[in-house]
Amino acid sequence: MNPALAILSPVTFEMNRRLHILHLEDEPDFAELIRALFVQDQLDAETKCVGDRASYKQLLEAEVFDVIISDYHLPSFTGLEALAMAKKQCPQTPFILVSGTIGEQAAIESLKAGAADYVLKQHPERLPSAVRRAVNEAAERAKLREAEMELTRREKYFRTLTENSLDILCIINREGNVAYISASVKNVLGYTPEEMRGEYAFARVHAEDLPRAQEAFQLALDHPERTIKMQLRYKSRAGEWRRLELVGNNRLADPEIAGIVANCRDVTDRWRAEEELRDSERQYRLLFHSNPNPVWV
Repeated sequence: MNPALAILSPVTFEMNRRLHILHLEDEPDFAELIRALFVQDQLDAETKCVGDRASYKQLLEAEVFDVIISDYHLPSFTGLEALAMAKKQCPQTPFILVSGTIGEQAAIESLKAGAADYVLKQHPERLPSAVRRAVNEAAERAKLREAEMELTRREKYFRTLTENSLDILCIINREGNVAYISASVKNVLGYTPEEMRGEYAFARVHAEDLPRAQEAFQLALDHPERTIKMQLRYKSRAGEWRRLELVGNNRLADPEIAGIVANCRDVTDRWRAEEELRDSERQYRLLFHSNPNPVWV
Protein backbone atom coordinates (compact mmCIF):
# COMPACT_ATOMS: atom_id res chain seq x y z
CA MET A 1 0.00 0.00 0.00
CA ASN A 2 1.12 3.53 -0.74
CA PRO A 3 2.69 5.01 2.46
CA ALA A 4 0.61 8.15 2.02
CA LEU A 5 -2.53 6.03 1.98
CA ALA A 6 -1.49 4.33 5.19
CA ILE A 7 -1.51 7.72 6.90
CA LEU A 8 -4.97 8.53 5.63
CA SER A 9 -6.51 5.11 6.12
CA PRO A 10 -5.06 2.98 8.92
CA VAL A 11 -7.19 -0.01 8.04
CA THR A 12 -9.35 -1.21 5.18
CA PHE A 13 -12.62 -2.27 6.79
CA GLU A 14 -14.14 -5.67 6.15
CA MET A 15 -17.43 -6.62 7.77
CA ASN A 16 -16.58 -10.33 7.51
CA ARG A 17 -13.94 -10.03 10.23
CA ARG A 18 -13.95 -9.04 13.88
CA LEU A 19 -14.15 -5.30 14.47
CA HIS A 20 -11.80 -3.57 16.87
CA ILE A 21 -13.82 -1.00 18.84
CA LEU A 22 -12.71 1.63 21.37
CA HIS A 23 -15.51 2.51 23.78
CA LEU A 24 -15.09 5.63 25.91
CA GLU A 25 -17.60 5.18 28.74
CA ASP A 26 -17.40 5.78 32.51
CA GLU A 27 -20.50 3.68 33.40
CA PRO A 28 -19.53 -0.04 33.50
CA ASP A 29 -23.18 -1.18 33.38
CA PHE A 30 -23.84 0.70 30.15
CA ALA A 31 -20.60 -0.62 28.65
CA GLU A 32 -21.73 -4.19 29.43
CA LEU A 33 -25.15 -3.45 27.90
CA ILE A 34 -23.48 -2.37 24.66
CA ARG A 35 -21.37 -5.54 24.57
CA ALA A 36 -24.52 -7.62 25.07
CA LEU A 37 -26.31 -5.74 22.27
CA PHE A 38 -23.41 -6.45 19.92
CA VAL A 39 -23.63 -10.16 20.74
CA GLN A 40 -27.41 -10.14 20.35
CA ASP A 41 -27.11 -8.39 16.98
CA GLN A 42 -24.38 -10.85 15.89
CA LEU A 43 -21.87 -8.05 15.47
CA ASP A 44 -18.47 -9.68 15.86
CA ALA A 45 -16.51 -7.11 17.82
CA GLU A 46 -13.68 -6.87 20.32
CA THR A 47 -14.42 -3.86 22.51
CA LYS A 48 -11.89 -2.08 24.71
CA CYS A 49 -13.55 0.20 27.22
CA VAL A 50 -11.88 3.10 29.05
CA GLY A 51 -13.38 5.87 31.16
CA ASP A 52 -10.78 8.64 31.43
CA ARG A 53 -8.75 10.96 29.22
CA ALA A 54 -5.33 9.42 29.95
CA SER A 55 -6.40 5.85 29.16
CA TYR A 56 -8.24 7.00 26.05
CA LYS A 57 -5.21 8.94 24.78
CA GLN A 58 -2.92 6.00 25.46
CA LEU A 59 -5.09 3.58 23.47
CA LEU A 60 -5.49 6.05 20.59
CA GLU A 61 -1.72 6.28 20.26
CA ALA A 62 -1.02 2.58 20.76
CA GLU A 63 -3.67 0.81 18.66
CA VAL A 64 -5.71 1.09 15.48
CA PHE A 65 -9.50 0.86 15.82
CA ASP A 66 -12.27 0.33 13.29
CA VAL A 67 -14.66 2.61 15.17
CA ILE A 68 -14.71 4.75 18.32
CA ILE A 69 -17.81 5.06 20.52
CA SER A 70 -17.82 7.83 23.12
CA ASP A 71 -20.17 9.07 25.81
CA TYR A 72 -21.02 12.75 25.37
CA HIS A 73 -20.57 13.63 29.06
CA LEU A 74 -17.51 12.33 30.92
CA PRO A 75 -16.13 13.28 34.34
CA SER A 76 -12.79 14.66 33.11
CA PHE A 77 -13.68 15.87 29.60
CA THR A 78 -16.41 15.89 26.94
CA GLY A 79 -17.23 13.73 23.97
CA LEU A 80 -16.45 16.62 21.65
CA GLU A 81 -12.96 16.85 23.14
CA ALA A 82 -12.58 13.11 22.62
CA LEU A 83 -13.71 13.58 19.03
CA ALA A 84 -11.11 16.30 18.48
CA MET A 85 -8.38 14.03 19.85
CA ALA A 86 -9.49 11.19 17.56
CA LYS A 87 -9.57 13.44 14.50
CA LYS A 88 -6.00 14.47 15.22
CA GLN A 89 -4.68 10.97 15.90
CA CYS A 90 -6.74 8.86 13.46
CA PRO A 91 -8.83 11.19 11.25
CA GLN A 92 -10.36 8.43 9.13
CA THR A 93 -11.67 6.30 12.03
CA PRO A 94 -15.44 6.75 12.41
CA PHE A 95 -16.54 8.28 15.71
CA ILE A 96 -20.01 7.76 17.24
CA LEU A 97 -21.27 9.88 20.14
CA VAL A 98 -23.67 8.41 22.72
CA SER A 99 -25.61 10.58 25.15
CA GLY A 100 -28.74 10.69 27.21
CA THR A 101 -29.02 14.48 27.15
CA ILE A 102 -27.60 15.62 23.81
CA GLY A 103 -29.75 18.32 22.27
CA GLU A 104 -30.43 19.01 18.63
CA GLN A 105 -27.89 21.84 18.43
CA ALA A 106 -25.19 19.77 20.16
CA ALA A 107 -25.92 16.87 17.79
CA ILE A 108 -25.52 19.15 14.77
CA GLU A 109 -22.26 20.52 16.18
CA SER A 110 -20.92 17.02 16.72
CA LEU A 111 -21.69 16.03 13.12
CA LYS A 112 -20.06 19.22 11.85
CA ALA A 113 -17.01 18.41 13.98
CA GLY A 114 -16.69 15.06 12.19
CA ALA A 115 -18.78 12.56 14.15
CA ALA A 116 -20.16 9.79 11.95
CA ASP A 117 -23.36 9.51 14.01
CA TYR A 118 -24.88 9.98 17.44
CA VAL A 119 -27.11 7.63 19.46
CA LEU A 120 -29.32 8.43 22.42
CA LYS A 121 -28.78 6.30 25.52
CA GLN A 122 -32.56 5.84 25.66
CA HIS A 123 -32.24 3.84 22.40
CA PRO A 124 -29.03 1.82 22.72
CA GLU A 125 -30.43 -0.82 20.34
CA ARG A 126 -29.57 1.60 17.52
CA LEU A 127 -25.87 1.32 18.22
CA PRO A 128 -25.07 -1.97 16.36
CA SER A 129 -26.64 -0.70 13.13
CA ALA A 130 -24.93 2.68 13.60
CA VAL A 131 -21.59 0.90 13.95
CA ARG A 132 -22.20 -1.18 10.82
CA ARG A 133 -23.18 1.87 8.82
CA ALA A 134 -20.19 3.91 10.04
CA VAL A 135 -17.74 1.11 9.27
CA ASN A 136 -19.19 0.54 5.80
CA GLU A 137 -19.07 4.25 5.00
CA ALA A 138 -15.46 4.42 6.22
CA ALA A 139 -14.61 1.46 3.97
CA GLU A 140 -16.13 3.21 0.98
CA ARG A 141 -14.22 6.39 1.75
CA ALA A 142 -10.99 4.38 2.06
CA LYS A 143 -11.60 2.75 -1.32
CA LEU A 144 -12.34 6.13 -2.86
CA ARG A 145 -9.16 7.63 -1.42
CA GLU A 146 -7.15 4.70 -2.72
CA ALA A 147 -8.72 5.06 -6.17
CA GLU A 148 -8.05 8.80 -6.18
CA MET A 149 -4.44 8.28 -5.15
CA GLU A 150 -3.98 5.64 -7.84
CA LEU A 151 -5.50 8.01 -10.39
CA THR A 152 -3.17 10.79 -9.22
CA ARG A 153 -0.20 8.43 -9.48
CA ARG A 154 -1.17 7.40 -13.01
CA GLU A 155 -1.75 10.99 -14.07
CA LYS A 156 1.66 11.99 -12.70
CA TYR A 157 3.28 9.04 -14.48
CA PHE A 158 1.48 9.86 -17.74
CA ARG A 159 2.29 13.57 -17.42
CA THR A 160 5.97 12.78 -16.86
CA LEU A 161 6.02 10.60 -19.97
CA THR A 162 4.26 13.12 -22.19
CA GLU A 163 6.15 16.15 -20.95
CA ASN A 164 9.47 14.53 -21.83
CA SER A 165 8.29 12.89 -25.03
CA LEU A 166 9.43 14.01 -28.48
CA ASP A 167 5.92 13.20 -29.74
CA ILE A 168 2.69 15.13 -29.24
CA LEU A 169 -0.34 13.19 -28.02
CA CYS A 170 -3.60 14.82 -29.01
CA ILE A 171 -7.29 13.96 -28.61
CA ILE A 172 -9.65 15.59 -31.13
CA ASN A 173 -13.39 15.52 -30.45
CA ARG A 174 -16.09 14.76 -32.99
CA GLU A 175 -16.36 18.44 -33.95
CA GLY A 176 -12.66 18.60 -34.80
CA ASN A 177 -11.60 20.61 -31.74
CA VAL A 178 -8.65 19.81 -29.48
CA ALA A 179 -9.99 18.13 -26.32
CA TYR A 180 -6.55 17.28 -24.95
CA ILE A 181 -2.95 17.89 -26.01
CA SER A 182 0.17 16.83 -24.15
CA ALA A 183 2.62 19.25 -22.58
CA SER A 184 5.26 18.14 -25.10
CA VAL A 185 3.57 20.42 -27.66
CA LYS A 186 5.49 23.33 -26.15
CA ASN A 187 8.85 21.67 -26.85
CA VAL A 188 7.85 20.74 -30.41
CA LEU A 189 5.73 23.67 -31.61
CA GLY A 190 6.15 26.35 -28.94
CA TYR A 191 2.48 26.49 -27.90
CA THR A 192 1.18 25.69 -24.42
CA PRO A 193 -1.56 23.07 -24.01
CA GLU A 194 -3.86 25.78 -22.61
CA GLU A 195 -3.54 27.81 -25.81
CA MET A 196 -4.52 24.93 -28.05
CA ARG A 197 -7.18 23.23 -25.94
CA GLY A 198 -10.60 23.89 -27.43
CA GLU A 199 -9.40 25.33 -30.74
CA TYR A 200 -9.98 23.81 -34.19
CA ALA A 201 -7.33 21.13 -34.58
CA PHE A 202 -6.45 22.13 -38.15
CA ALA A 203 -6.39 25.90 -37.64
CA ARG A 204 -2.62 26.13 -38.19
CA VAL A 205 -2.29 23.47 -40.89
CA HIS A 206 -0.73 24.62 -44.19
CA ALA A 207 -3.41 25.58 -46.72
CA GLU A 208 -2.12 23.04 -49.23
CA ASP A 209 -2.37 20.24 -46.65
CA LEU A 210 -5.70 21.26 -45.10
CA PRO A 211 -8.03 19.37 -47.51
CA ARG A 212 -6.07 16.13 -46.99
CA ALA A 213 -6.10 16.64 -43.20
CA GLN A 214 -9.86 17.19 -43.13
CA GLU A 215 -10.41 14.21 -45.42
CA ALA A 216 -8.29 12.01 -43.14
CA PHE A 217 -10.24 13.20 -40.09
CA GLN A 218 -13.55 12.37 -41.75
CA LEU A 219 -12.16 8.97 -42.73
CA ALA A 220 -11.28 8.32 -39.07
CA LEU A 221 -14.85 9.29 -38.06
CA ASP A 222 -16.48 7.06 -40.68
CA HIS A 223 -14.20 4.05 -40.23
CA PRO A 224 -13.37 3.50 -36.53
CA GLU A 225 -11.58 0.25 -37.34
CA ARG A 226 -8.92 1.97 -39.47
CA THR A 227 -5.63 3.53 -38.40
CA ILE A 228 -5.06 6.81 -40.22
CA LYS A 229 -1.54 7.89 -41.21
CA MET A 230 -0.45 11.07 -42.94
CA GLN A 231 2.04 13.93 -43.00
CA LEU A 232 1.19 17.62 -42.94
CA ARG A 233 2.81 21.00 -42.39
CA TYR A 234 1.90 22.86 -39.20
CA LYS A 235 2.90 26.41 -38.30
CA SER A 236 4.90 26.72 -35.07
CA ARG A 237 4.77 29.66 -32.69
CA ALA A 238 8.00 30.90 -34.29
CA GLY A 239 6.22 31.01 -37.66
CA GLU A 240 8.13 28.06 -39.10
CA TRP A 241 6.36 25.27 -40.97
CA ARG A 242 7.07 22.03 -39.16
CA ARG A 243 6.33 18.74 -40.89
CA LEU A 244 4.34 16.42 -38.61
CA GLU A 245 3.75 12.70 -39.11
CA LEU A 246 0.38 11.68 -37.65
CA VAL A 247 -1.02 8.30 -36.65
CA GLY A 248 -4.69 8.46 -35.62
CA ASN A 249 -7.20 6.03 -34.14
CA ASN A 250 -10.92 6.46 -33.49
CA ARG A 251 -11.68 6.10 -29.76
CA LEU A 252 -15.03 7.90 -29.76
CA ALA A 253 -16.76 4.80 -28.39
CA ASP A 254 -14.57 4.88 -25.28
CA PRO A 255 -16.37 7.24 -22.84
CA GLU A 256 -13.10 8.04 -21.04
CA ILE A 257 -11.51 9.27 -24.29
CA ALA A 258 -14.40 10.12 -26.65
CA GLY A 259 -12.28 11.34 -29.50
CA ILE A 260 -9.74 10.67 -32.24
CA VAL A 261 -6.37 9.94 -30.64
CA ALA A 262 -3.48 11.25 -32.73
CA ASN A 263 0.20 10.70 -32.11
CA CYS A 264 2.15 13.47 -33.85
CA ARG A 265 5.88 13.28 -34.49
CA ASP A 266 7.99 16.16 -35.80
CA VAL A 267 9.86 14.73 -38.81
CA THR A 268 11.01 18.07 -40.22
CA ASP A 269 14.73 17.40 -39.79
CA ARG A 270 14.42 13.90 -41.21
CA TRP A 271 12.40 15.20 -44.16
CA ARG A 272 14.98 17.93 -44.84
CA ALA A 273 17.82 15.40 -44.73
CA GLU A 274 15.92 13.16 -47.14
CA GLU A 275 15.27 16.14 -49.43
CA GLU A 276 18.97 17.03 -49.40
CA LEU A 277 19.81 13.43 -50.27
CA ARG A 278 17.29 13.43 -53.10
CA ASP A 279 18.70 16.73 -54.38
CA SER A 280 22.20 15.28 -54.32
CA GLU A 281 21.04 12.20 -56.22
CA ARG A 282 19.30 14.38 -58.83
CA GLN A 283 22.38 16.51 -59.27
CA TYR A 284 24.52 13.39 -59.61
CA ARG A 285 22.20 11.93 -62.25
CA LEU A 286 22.20 15.19 -64.17
CA LEU A 287 25.98 15.34 -64.01
CA PHE A 288 26.32 11.71 -65.06
CA HIS A 289 23.93 12.04 -68.01
CA SER A 290 25.64 15.19 -69.21
CA ASN A 291 29.04 13.45 -69.04
CA PRO A 292 28.68 9.64 -69.02
CA ASN A 293 32.45 9.09 -69.26
CA PRO A 294 33.96 11.39 -66.62
CA VAL A 295 37.69 11.41 -66.09
CA TRP A 296 38.50 10.77 -62.43
CA VAL A 297 41.67 12.32 -61.03
